[in-house]
Amino acid sequence: MELVIRKYFWAVNLCFVALVALLAAKTVNLFFEAAIAPAPSAPTAREPTRVVQPQVPATLDLPKLAQLTGLPLPAPETEEEEQKPDMSSAPVRTSLRVKLLGTLVSTLPGWSIGSVLDLTSQRSSTVMIGDRVQNAEVLSIERDRVIIANNGRREYISAEGGDGAAPPPPPVATTRPVNEPYGAGIKALDDNNYEVPRSEVDRALANLNDLAMQARIVPAFKDGQAEGFKLFSIRPDSLYSKIGIVNGDVIKRINGFEMNSPEKALEVYTKLKDANRIDIEVDRNGQTLRKTYNVN
Repeated sequence: MELVIRKYFWAVNLCFVALVALLAAKTVNLFFEAAIAPAPSAPTAREPTRVVQPQVPATLDLPKLAQLTGLPLPAPETEEEEQKPDMSSAPVRTSLRVKLLGTLVSTLPGWSIGSVLDLTSQRSSTVMIGDRVQNAEVLSIERDRVIIANNGRREYISAEGGDGAAPPPPPVATTRPVNEPYGAGIKALDDNNYEVPRSEVDRALANLNDLAMQARIVPAFKDGQAEGFKLFSIRPDSLYSKIGIVNGDVIKRINGFEMNSPEKALEVYTKLKDANRIDIEVDRNGQTLRKTYNVN
């Protein structure tokens, strides 16, 4: 054993020298780190976070400024309320230079129409709800007047005409009793031909409101398309009965004009005043009848 230790003693000596060298290197390294390391700074208290206050614009003290300068204080500003038109008030007579020639009132408001005459140009036009009369909008159509919205207020157009318009001509004096029923002078030649005095036509056209009370008139449709006007609830003593119209009849054409729109109906109305013959095509229970009225 002793021989072995002597033989390899140099190896143990070598390991010991290496260990001493490693310890010496570590010690030298620590000294160099301490020499070159920066000096620690002194601890400082944490500064509080500064809150940036928004900049408020400077305001003037008006009372003090007025006292120093001797100037009066400005009057306080008042908010002017927007004047909205009162569309719920009762309509007043229109200021437009127009007059009403006549109306055809349907149970469906959208089908009601009116004929209006421009007193300046002497031109007539047909209007419905939503149309315009000299920049005024038509709101509704009644028996004897047309309601419009003009300059933020409700006005009505009647047969009297607007402001400055000439008054309507006085009614023609007749010897006819006031309460005489319509159609008293109509003579039936057969089931489809009649003789009608001119006075009966003039009286009927001048009193459309009375005629509207003698029956109910509504638009008639077939396959979704308008084909005319249907009459029902006809009074026995009415003009319709005197000219051979019965409940359920659909008036499809008058003097060749199709009655499938309010405009056509009003156009026929304006032409009947001077017509010497009136031809009506009626649909009765699916059958087409033609009635002729000779005006004399």
